[in-house]
Amino acid sequence: MFGRAIYAPGGVLGLRRQRDIQLFVLQSGSAHIKINRHTWIARPGEGILLQPRDHELFHFDPKEQSVHTWCQVGAGLPNTMERRTLSLVTGVHPVPAAIHLLIEEGLSVPLIVGPRLHDAMASLSKTCILRFAAHVLESGQKRPPSHPALQFALELLASNPVEIRTASELARRCGISLSRLRQLFHETGGESPSSMLWRLKGNHAIQMIRSTGLALAQIAEQCGFANPFHLSRWVKNRTGHSPRELRRIEWH
Repeated sequence: MFGRAIYAPGGVLGLRRQRDIQLFVLQSGSAHIKINRHTWIARPGEGILLQPRDHELFHFDPKEQSVHTWCQVGAGLPNTMERRTLSLVTGVHPVPAAIHLLIEEGLSVPLIVGPRLHDAMASLSKTCILRFAAHVLESGQKRPPSHPALQFALELLASNPVEIRTASELARRCGISLSRLRQLFHETGGESPSSMLWRLKGNHAIQMIRSTGLALAQIAEQCGFANPFHLSRWVKNRTGHSPRELRRIEWH
């Protein structure tokens, strides 16, 4: 599920047909990547999502050694909604530091593991892939921020939205008024700070519902929702499923 490969200058991988869902992350060197009829160049710190049935050919840096890591899951592991999301992710994109750390964690586990740890590793790999997809899609929905306070606000929201209780607290941490923060968000053509904050909190709660056995009341408290009913209603509106249904879909 996790791996690291080192290629000498001029190394080649492929032509091959992808069987799984794989996140390819370049650590050093460069890679000229051809997938079906499209071509990209990856630099260190960048990654690309490889989809089942893709025809792939990699030409690595002709002058220096190239190193890449990867994580993968079987094509059937993500549920239907997740597969639809992954199908929207194309091309080469920067990989957030958190995903690099998760991959390193996966690489630290011995290759031969028991069934229970195998399932945990599959979940970790899936988390890496879904977080990369979310990062790419979120990045594509907004123009790069130009104001330092807006940049800082987005970084705070990306790092841990559940630690921020309200949009007013977010503005206070950024050193500006809430009205000014709302203006900066409005100028980007995106969501309001409150809307983005609660969307990210809710997405985090959905991930906890899918990935943990915590009671809904515990998840609601940790993610800042007023009560389990409030969270349940948000999840239903967002996904079309109740928290119980989401967990059943994920676990069965």
